[in-house]
Amino acid sequence: MYVPKQFQENDRDGLFQFIREHSFALLVLPNEAAVPIATHLPIELQVDPDGTARLIGHISRANPQATLFGGKATALAVFSGPHAYISSSWYDHVNVPTWNYLSVHVYGHTRVLTDQETFDLLRKQVDKYENASACPVSIESMTEAYVRQQMKGLVAFELEIETMQGAAKLSQNRDDTNHAAIVDQLHQRNDTDSQRIADEMIKRRVGKG
Repeated sequence: MYVPKQFQENDRDGLFQFIREHSFALLVLPNEAAVPIATHLPIELQVDPDGTARLIGHISRANPQATLFGGKATALAVFSGPHAYISSSWYDHVNVPTWNYLSVHVYGHTRVLTDQETFDLLRKQVDKYENASACPVSIESMTEAYVRQQMKGLVAFELEIETMQGAAKLSQNRDDTNHAAIVDQLHQRNDTDSQRIADEMIKRRVGKG
């Protein structure tokens, strides 16, 4: 991913936190013909005591991408955060429109998880995403036999993190006057992404000061 220096995010813990908060990702792997295959899916971050970090998830066995895990090709997982259009009419000078956004790209090689690893992953994901439910279900409430039967229809994978790139394009290159104008205009919009980008711009500017 091309990221100008002023927009690069390099703090490992910060990138990990972003991944945890935006876990619905886009996973890309090239097939034998070098054609990229992409799947949208929830992906979990796992960090071992020794610092080794990996992503784990699962897809349908019927998905053509399922046959590509464990190969020599490098996989790419894209985690996207809020984004917002920035109008050039908000500046006090002539300029072009742009887009502010937050994103993390993760690269690494994959392997297929064992049945037990897959079962453990499913338990972790169900517990995580059912946590806010009024009547949460669990792997145990479904029965282990039922879950293992359903597992036949999916393939779980691990992607060991080899490289991470973070981008936080938040008008850091603008002076205080224009930065404040952008924040004000974003706050006047009704969409959630614009509000979140404006809030993040303020937080980063205050932190910098």
